Amino acid sequence: MHSAAIIWVFAVLIANGLSDDTTPKAVIISASEYFEGNDGPWSTFNIRVGTPEQDIRVLVSTASPESMVALSEYGCSTAVFATVPPDCAVSRGNLFNLNQSSSWHDIGTYEINQNGVGLEANLGYTQRAQFGLEHLAIGLTGPSLDNQTIAGIATPEPFYLGIFGLNNQPVNFSTLGNYSSPSFLTTLKETNTIPSLSWSYTAGAQYRLKQVYGQLIFSGYDASRFMENSVSFTMADDVTRDLVVVLQSISYSGSTSTILLSDAINIFIDSTDPNIWLPGDACDAFEKAFGLTLDNKTGLYLVNETYHNTLLDSNAEVSFRLSDTESGGDTVTITLPYAAFDLTAEYPLVDNSSHYFPLKRANGSTQYTLGRTFLQEAYLSADYERKVFNVSAYKWRLVFLGKPPFQLTLK
Repeated sequence: MHSAAIIWVFAVLIANGLSDDTTPKAVIISASEYFEGNDGPWSTFNIRVGTPEQDIRVLVSTASPESMVALSEYGCSTAVFATVPPDCAVSRGNLFNLNQSSSWHDIGTYEINQNGVGLEANLGYTQRAQFGLEHLAIGLTGPSLDNQTIAGIATPEPFYLGIFGLNNQPVNFSTLGNYSSPSFLTTLKETNTIPSLSWSYTAGAQYRLKQVYGQLIFSGYDASRFMENSVSFTMADDVTRDLVVVLQSISYSGSTSTILLSDAINIFIDSTDPNIWLPGDACDAFEKAFGLTLDNKTGLYLVNETYHNTLLDSNAEVSFRLSDTESGGDTVTITLPYAAFDLTAEYPLVDNSSHYFPLKRANGSTQYTLGRTFLQEAYLSADYERKVFNVSAYKWRLVFLGKPPFQLTLK
């Protein structure tokens, strides 16, 4: 099952919601129908920012409590690009002009993380952002809230596209006397817009069927999109790395079969970063299995066109076996075809468009991460009130169920 605990909670909330129009209900957010990004392609989502609303496309961050947008003032300028891309504004999901918004309340300019604490601090992310409180809405017609924390960025690394944050923790500004702002998810619950502090998300996959877009649901899940399993995961105490699972093993199947990771590790699931961050010996095993070579200039595993076609023809697969315990116990296996790893790096990550394999060598256990690549083939649900979450294999089908897309049977 996709967690008896979460299914029961979601089912009760949704079933109750169907009986009374005044009761808060689950909210479905459709993707933008664009695949984009300079490290993708990735399925993006629409947000509306400011007053009047400005339409912007962003990626979902399961780890961030705040949302982030590229700013119009410098986001496509020679101040941040050696050469400004000709389609810069569109490729960055459109730019936000805070000077044209009457509801922007400036907080100040800060690093997205400081002193090793904050968004993706463990992965070494650094980026200055102009923070403010602003009107924010999700989807083309989804819920809107005032006084939400927005971080405006200019530099194209590490965030080229903006993000929409799903974490329920408040955004803390210690330099402002520990001032904090509630997250979008928490505010939805406090305003009685949704019935629970929970969500479900899948990243989408351009390589599957006729392109499958991502999906986000607040306080619910889409039973037509995943294969049920019996594993229920408990959240870790570290609120910046809470969705931690035990990765018991990684196996490779192609022209040969081999084990890529045999010793269990705790690993964080996080859609913010595209990569799979693993111990050195596991990276060595990936290199050998796929014939990968790290490009020292870019820090990416670049794949030339000829070898790219060879890898596609190999029909290789990588299987990740997850559990909530180090050995034994209930497990769920998420299998990624090579196509899931077949990503494209664009400027300014590389000078010319190049295929790359999204693998990173972790510098210690705090960097072990299953990034956005993994969530192309997985369906993730998180319940912050009960501190449990679930990971299921995505169910590929040509036609998904119509309304309502929720499992209503009590488990």
